[in-house]
Amino acid sequence: MRRSDIQGLYELLAENKWNMEKSYLECIFNTDPTGLVVVVKDDGEIIGHNGILSHSETIASSGMNIVKEGYRELGIGQKLFRRVMDVMAERNVGGTALSNRISFYHQFGWKIQSFTLHYSMGKVNKSFISEVPSGDFEVVALKDVNFKDVVAYDTELHTVPRPVYLTQWALHSSANGYVALKSGRVVGYGVLRPADVGHKMFPLFADDPILAKALFCHLASHIPEGEDLIFVHPIENELSNQFVAANELTSYLSMTRLYNKWNIQVDINRVYSTSSTEYAIV
Repeated sequence: MRRSDIQGLYELLAENKWNMEKSYLECIFNTDPTGLVVVVKDDGEIIGHNGILSHSETIASSGMNIVKEGYRELGIGQKLFRRVMDVMAERNVGGTALSNRISFYHQFGWKIQSFTLHYSMGKVNKSFISEVPSGDFEVVALKDVNFKDVVAYDTELHTVPRPVYLTQWALHSSANGYVALKSGRVVGYGVLRPADVGHKMFPLFADDPILAKALFCHLASHIPEGEDLIFVHPIENELSNQFVAANELTSYLSMTRLYNKWNIQVDINRVYSTSSTEYAIV
């Protein structure tokens, strides 16, 4: 994939009603384009994509497996998968699969199940965010914190440092980010960015539900009146399920995290919303 392919991929995703804003595609490409692959017709139209984003010498994440309608059932998707898996060689590769299509990925060695995510969306409950918790902590703008401390906290949750990816996502001009601090130590953070439809709270990580709600309230305050929140939460975290219920969000998709070599342990009780449905560890 070349930088000039971003627009064509964005158009393919939009045509298939993927809510994947162009700025996120730029975020992934700027992080590492090495494992991104497209299928291009002779006239230049992009009709397929798959990719793997390298996080380290041993770990990578897959994302956005898509083939244009009219070109499916031709084996293009399988060839894309095998191509990107070859690029990543011996890395442990994870991906997020629709929970009802897990068996499709077994042929590529993705048989190790991790956690399950629900893609939820809807209006934020005003009464829920009007009661902002307080305590022995403070919530400050992400831009006012040493970003290395945020990366270190993020790494605690899943063991893999990803400074380039987080820089591209969390420090983007469209992002609103907040960090929870206790005695100067990071104990949670979250980012809100506009999508083509709605606003993605990707991620929301916190050490406990009080911190998580405080961050949620600060982030949600940036959602314009009448627009939707997008929240992708692990159902294994019961407290994140309560956030969804309290805001009466509607869950549209169930997705399962899969790996081909070993499961990456995630401190799931600190994960309220993931950093992405594509190309992310959590």
